[in-house]
Amino acid sequence: MNFKAILFILALSPLFGQDRSLIFSTGAPSGTDGFLIQHDGSTGQSVSDRFYIESNMVLEALKIYVSNVTEPANAIVILHTDNNNSPGEEIYSWEVDVAEETHGNNYFLIITTDLCIYLDENNFYWLTLHANDSESQITWYYSNNATFPYSTSNDLGSNWGETSTGQSGAISIWAEYIYEPDPSELIGDINLDGTVNILDIVMLANAALSGDDLLGGDINGDGSINILDIVGLVNIILNGAAAEQLSDWLYEDINENSDFFGQMIGPEVFNGNVSLYYFGKAG
Repeated sequence: MNFKAILFILALSPLFGQDRSLIFSTGAPSGTDGFLIQHDGSTGQSVSDRFYIESNMVLEALKIYVSNVTEPANAIVILHTDNNNSPGEEIYSWEVDVAEETHGNNYFLIITTDLCIYLDENNFYWLTLHANDSESQITWYYSNNATFPYSTSNDLGSNWGETSTGQSGAISIWAEYIYEPDPSELIGDINLDGTVNILDIVMLANAALSGDDLLGGDINGDGSINILDIVGLVNIILNGAAAEQLSDWLYEDINENSDFFGQMIGPEVFNGNVSLYYFGKAG
């Protein structure tokens, strides 16, 4: 297998304390009571759960514990930003026929891995469930304890009540953590665009020819910017030395379709052969 371009490796990573990539969960509901989600064209009840993101992440999947009262039971699920402790701007929405999509354990699952929905660190987000037409009625099961923040609306989200803490709608949310090296710490990244490439060589060459001082341009640390720094930068690009700045670690590759299945792998294994690393969970 050629690893000269971009390498995608799905490997289990226990680097973070939140159970693999499960970042928020109310737990499975303990009963069948819940919010009645419905509307008659302009009024009716919708519910939105609030959750917190502590690190930069990409949304992976949503599980919502519901049952249909009617058939069909058309729902719309909306992911929002936070707006002064209420659901704010819509990020993305999904239409679901609860009657068709609900599994035997009374939930439906939305997979979002193909959408690249980014969630920014240290922010609240909201997940809303509306009925998508006036004939549809859905029960969104209560969370199994009364410790979760949520809000309700009687006008399809035009206005939201005060955020309450109690039994919210039961959900689970998965996402993948993002590792982004600090561009200022990347040796040779002269233009601070997060990568080391030919554009940095051009800037460095111009500085060497003009005699200008250039922050980060003294690659070999001899106190001046000259042809030796250009050679050093070329070597960084050709030899993948920039990849050596990644923290090194080894974890077992559990992707059965990988050429490295069962082996201990990490950044050092592929140093000099790739331009981007992606390590995530398998399964």
